[in-house]
Amino acid sequence: MATKTTAEMIKSEVKMNLEEFQDIFSAARLSEAEHRVVEQKKRHEAEHQRKIKELDNAIRQSKVNAEKDRLADHLALFPDNYKVLTQRADGIFNFSAPASGVEGDIASFDIELMIRVMSSKWTTIPIANTTSTVASDWKVSWMPERVDVDISSTGSAYVVLDPVADPEAMLLIKDEQQVLATNKSGLFRVQFSAHSRVRKDRKLNSVSLSSLLYPLSGASMTLCSHVMSAENDEGIAVKELSIHPTSAVLKVQPDDGCARISVILPLTSTKFEIRWLDIVEAAKEKKRVDPGATDEATGKNPSDESLTVSHDVMHSVEDGVVRSTNVLKFETSESGLNSVEFVVHGPKGTRVTSVSGYSLSRWNAGAYNATTSSIPVRALFKSSNLDSSVTLHVHTESDTDAAAKTQTLELPRIECVGALRHSGHIGVIKVTNGVELHQQKAVGLARAEPTDISSQLRLNTDRPIMLAYKYLNPKYTLHLSSMSHTAMDTLEAVVDRVHYEALAMDTHIMHSLMVMMKSTKLQYLEIQNIPPEASMFTLIVNGVQTKPVKGGQTEDSLLVPLLVGLNTETANDGLGVKTSIELRYFSTHDPLDEEGYLDLPLPRVTVPISIVTAELRLPKIYSYNFTGDFGSRGSDRLKYPVPSAFSYVKGKRIVPKGYKFSRLDDDVLDDEISQNEGGGSAIQMDIPQSGRSYFFERLLVVNAPLYLNVAYFPHPEPKEPPATSIWDKLKFQMGL
Repeated sequence: MATKTTAEMIKSEVKMNLEEFQDIFSAARLSEAEHRVVEQKKRHEAEHQRKIKELDNAIRQSKVNAEKDRLADHLALFPDNYKVLTQRADGIFNFSAPASGVEGDIASFDIELMIRVMSSKWTTIPIANTTSTVASDWKVSWMPERVDVDISSTGSAYVVLDPVADPEAMLLIKDEQQVLATNKSGLFRVQFSAHSRVRKDRKLNSVSLSSLLYPLSGASMTLCSHVMSAENDEGIAVKELSIHPTSAVLKVQPDDGCARISVILPLTSTKFEIRWLDIVEAAKEKKRVDPGATDEATGKNPSDESLTVSHDVMHSVEDGVVRSTNVLKFETSESGLNSVEFVVHGPKGTRVTSVSGYSLSRWNAGAYNATTSSIPVRALFKSSNLDSSVTLHVHTESDTDAAAKTQTLELPRIECVGALRHSGHIGVIKVTNGVELHQQKAVGLARAEPTDISSQLRLNTDRPIMLAYKYLNPKYTLHLSSMSHTAMDTLEAVVDRVHYEALAMDTHIMHSLMVMMKSTKLQYLEIQNIPPEASMFTLIVNGVQTKPVKGGQTEDSLLVPLLVGLNTETANDGLGVKTSIELRYFSTHDPLDEEGYLDLPLPRVTVPISIVTAELRLPKIYSYNFTGDFGSRGSDRLKYPVPSAFSYVKGKRIVPKGYKFSRLDDDVLDDEISQNEGGGSAIQMDIPQSGRSYFFERLLVVNAPLYLNVAYFPHPEPKEPPATSIWDKLKFQMGL
């Protein structure tokens, strides 16, 4: 690279004094410092803005997460994103002024639904069925979520929406339903008018509101009439109101010729119906009735009513009695049955035990008429009964000769008084197995299938229907031939396993008896062959400690109570009850000598036994010979496992989910059982593991005592084998 010449270097030099140079240098340093400060400020401002932005994002994300959690909670409780809070119906019907603007047989109901939408997302809410509901005058109002506004408010807090023009709250028809589609959260109030036709049947009027999608929280009905008549000087032509469901509560208030009815309905009711009588029509009807006929003051129906009866009966043949269950369904074209009369025909000894039914006020049965072999019965209904259909359940009994081998049974029959048509079905079952039934005489009857009988009777019996008939005229005759057979005795109990253990010591023997059995009616199990000197008894039945009692057929027997610690869920199902018994006691004997005998009579169970096993634990210092019912030699082990006791008692202790049970929990259960039993029972003692065990077995023991005799004597001296070496002699002396 070329170097500058001296002239060029002199030319590029600037000469200034020291003060000027210092001023320029200071200015340059200040400018540089100001530049650094400005850059640092920019960096700090950028960092501050970044942190503010991160904080805003975190706050926004936290709100989003909180909203997601809230939506998740809402969806868990309300998967459809809405909840119908209330639905109310207020109706009006003016049946005397068709010119008032409402058709004479149409009732109008103002329906109001209060609906809460949980979150702001598109949600469709079904309001009403379009196929079964005639509706008009739809109104929708909305109130946003505000904790300081009562949901029942009807003031300015609600915003009236146009369900046609509002794009966020629309009324649509979807799947044959009128639905509200919205993406607004908050409280919605939907109002519309539903119209229902009033059914008129002479003096009976009824109107119903059905096919509702949600239960009604309340309802009211206003019935208006201003018809004046001699029988109606108050101007109100409504009386004897009835409502369905029957559990609803009515409150009626007269108001200027109208009857204002407030109804409190069950929370699950989606339908209600109101019935009432028209006084004017009732007066006209009364004048049309034949003067010779009785009116409702006598409790009888007018003569022009057409009464039809459907009758199903199930006859149950038992020992010494025939029980009959009758279902009578009365139907009439007239409203409100006041009373019905029927006659029970049957042999001597027939009686009516009960009559029951809806709206039944009382019933009475006359004395048995031996001439006509019948009992007259009359049932009176409540004055509020406006139904044209009533069902009665009638129970009768007739005695039979329980001692007779063969006899003819005349089954009772029912004939309704004044019925235009009376038809029905008959079923026959038998409860006892010792009776054989056959048809002897059937007049006016035809065979039918058991499935033709009413399900109320057919499904309420666990016995097969042997005979089934149908009839069109109640004046039929049905006689059955009955043949009694003598029942044979059967086992009430059987023992599956008996395991006996005995531990013989110097002067005492500890006995243990384990019994596994099944029984149906047995209250006590008798155990015989208990030594007279036996003492210190302990007894556990089904895991519950109890006490044996003295008694039985012999002096050496005791009774074990079996109705202890049973399974309460299956104790009364009629099947064999499994029972576990543990009995332990002590007995004494003469001190063991160098040789002698031990007599061990096994405890005798007085019911058949399938398998008997025994284990004797005897001192090892003796040799033994065995005699008795188990053979002369004991085995080293049992072919059948030793049974284990069981218990039906369940602990009441509550443990957390996933709790790991251990053997310590068995002690807790024992403490609970002891507390339930009062803590006054004996303590169970375990048999020590001592001596040498000898095992014995016996199969199928029926009503026979078992004995096991033991002869003990010292071990024989071992003979010294011929020693071939000093080593063999040492092994013999050491017992090797």
